[in-house]
Amino acid sequence: MQVGSVDLQHANPELVVPLSVSSIRPSKFQMRTELGSLEELKRSILEKGLLYPIIVRCMENSTYEVVAGNRRFEAFCSLGRSTIPGIITDLNDQEAFEVMITENIQRETLSPLEEARVFYAYVGPKEKNCYEYGKIFELAKKIGKSQEYVSNRMRLLRLPETLLRQLFAQHHFTVSHAEELVSLADNPVMVQELSSMVLTQKISVRELERAVPLMKSGIETKRAIELSKLEVDLKVGWNYHNDKDDRTQVLLKHTELILKSVLSYVDNVSSDLEHDGVIHGQWITDVRLKVHDAINGVISCKKLHKLHRKTAPAKQFRPKLGTSQVSRQVSESGFTY
Repeated sequence: MQVGSVDLQHANPELVVPLSVSSIRPSKFQMRTELGSLEELKRSILEKGLLYPIIVRCMENSTYEVVAGNRRFEAFCSLGRSTIPGIITDLNDQEAFEVMITENIQRETLSPLEEARVFYAYVGPKEKNCYEYGKIFELAKKIGKSQEYVSNRMRLLRLPETLLRQLFAQHHFTVSHAEELVSLADNPVMVQELSSMVLTQKISVRELERAVPLMKSGIETKRAIELSKLEVDLKVGWNYHNDKDDRTQVLLKHTELILKSVLSYVDNVSSDLEHDGVIHGQWITDVRLKVHDAINGVISCKKLHKLHRKTAPAKQFRPKLGTSQVSRQVSESGFTY
């Protein structure tokens, strides 16, 4: 990572100068809600000195502000040191903010929720207490991440922060779990029901991925989880996601996929039974053909349901949120940076 011509990872010793701790203030851009324990860092400083100098920028009245190294600065303060090795840079607010984001992303020191807040602070509108420094694609390029990564992190802000903190405290809960929950953000009741189950059960991401469309179609949360677990256990191929499918459509589609998976298994077993003509004949008649008939039956039900839908009143569906709508949704949730 570089600030102008200065490589922050391999700083030229000639650029490092002793700075008075009393002349330095922490960054006004506080990206981390907690700095974590400083004990290990303090022991390292006492034993080996400061391995990496802090980076500061010039402020008014010969004072400085930390750009990179807030934990190192706090550790020096708690040790009662009067000076600290540092590199002085001349950065404006946006440049300093970008350096801080990049450093934290590279060091992986931010939690997913902290990343979401920082990203939104960068791209969000000023009237929402954000800085409006650039677009999502510009931020993604600066920090070396994809636009999808940045957008997905920001979408986490559509969920209640207290709930996310509670969920992330669970060892089995991951960002991927959170991203599945976000797709239900328009229905707080569903989010709460599913979150409660996630807290009490070790529900996998794949199970959540399959349960969410079931819930959206109107299937009760507990039942949706039960069905999703069965699908995962059966290793059912699953490659569709249509929020406009109603409860019956979803169940019929899932059932067809499950039966096709079963038929594939039956056909594989069939080759191992060919050595016994009697068993193989019975297998084909009473197992293979009946599973095939069941698939045809589901297909017939799908056609019948489609016919009924054409004659039924059209339902209103809410469109799926795009990236450009994230800021508005976050604003409505009362988020401020």
